Amino acid sequence: MLEALPRANVTKDVHRFANLSHLAVFANKKGLTIGEIIDVIAFDRGDVIRELIEAPFQRKQLFGNTFGPVSRFSDGSWPVFYAAIGRTTAERESVHHYGRKAAGGTNARRAVHYSIVRCRFSGYIVDLQPKLPDWPGLISEDYRFCNSLGQEAHDAGLGGFLSPSARNVGGTTVPAFLPGTISDPQIEATARLAFDRANIIVEINEVP
Repeated sequence: MLEALPRANVTKDVHRFANLSHLAVFANKKGLTIGEIIDVIAFDRGDVIRELIEAPFQRKQLFGNTFGPVSRFSDGSWPVFYAAIGRTTAERESVHHYGRKAAGGTNARRAVHYSIVRCRFSGYIVDLQPKLPDWPGLISEDYRFCNSLGQEAHDAGLGGFLSPSARNVGGTTVPAFLPGTISDPQIEATARLAFDRANIIVEINEVP
């Protein structure tokens, strides 16, 4: 499906809400707790920052040595670094997924901490946004159509997509398939998402 669409070499600043729970193994290696990881973020510690952008490209034993559970553009067999153009879209995407899990049971309602990372995407992309009227599956809750696009992009060595956000009308997500496309990470803030009586509370603390 992608072969008929033009490719462009683009460089854009993107934002990602990086779930700090993915740092648990890293924290253990460093002799740190997740709480301590959150504390050192404000000091711009380089190894922590690198882990925040490298984790999506690493296999995870928790998920059977795959890259993670099924997501919009991957069935877990290939990595995807999910980011967005602008913090608003990144936040709404993260809030949706947290809320969906929290609504599933009390065990999933614990607060979740994120690091809000701004980084640079640079690579070849296919812009899927103009195809939304023809491809409603781009924002469907059924991920099979997007998974097929993701696999095609991965197999072709494509850097990423510009894709319409399913959670923020008019917003743009940037799923990246190659680790070399992501660089210059800067932690702008930390976020805490909590579930309270069917409402999701978002607390953001800017990093000085």
